[in-house]
Amino acid sequence: MSIFRRVKTLIRRGAQEQVAGYSIPELKSVFTEHLSRLTRPLTDYPQVASLEDFGVSAYYSAFLIGDEDVHKFSVLVGSNFRFKTEKPFNDLPVKRYFDIRENQHLIYFRSDGEFNSATIRMVTNSVEFLSIIQSERLAVPPPWIAFEGYNPSWWSDDMQGAQGYYNDNYFSPFFTNLSGAEREIYYARFNATDEWIKSLELMYDVE
Repeated sequence: MSIFRRVKTLIRRGAQEQVAGYSIPELKSVFTEHLSRLTRPLTDYPQVASLEDFGVSAYYSAFLIGDEDVHKFSVLVGSNFRFKTEKPFNDLPVKRYFDIRENQHLIYFRSDGEFNSATIRMVTNSVEFLSIIQSERLAVPPPWIAFEGYNPSWWSDDMQGAQGYYNDNYFSPFFTNLSGAEREIYYARFNATDEWIKSLELMYDVE
């Protein structure tokens, strides 16, 4: 199930369902201003879904990052917002930030362990911050990290379960937007084997 469909399914279940640790009524009370339109199309990753159909003037996004990028994300948050409050959700701290000058808000939490990575789930009405996150090109940890010991020859376009979800929502949108030079840097950064490089280049038909 895609991120977009998953958010819609959660919200249809009732007003008390949580999106990034907040109920729909709570989100409506935070995001009260008319939602700014995206000034330019965003890239395919991280995926972004508008919550306007559910009465919330904000965007939702979820993405994977490696441990080394967690600090970078925190710095970006601190450079663009001021901390306001924190509350628990599933034993995790959900943090709320704001920029009073622009009436912009950010709610997010981080969970660890999924796909051997850090998952960021956030809601914001800041188009500028969404653009900043996408321009940073925070790397999705590759399949050999997400699924340690997985045979590269099994990586294909008809995967189901955890592999299919990871590929459809995180890895494929990220990887297919990399240039040839960026892929070489990515392979070196994550110590890709020749077998994995061959499998990825063949599957995604990149040059």
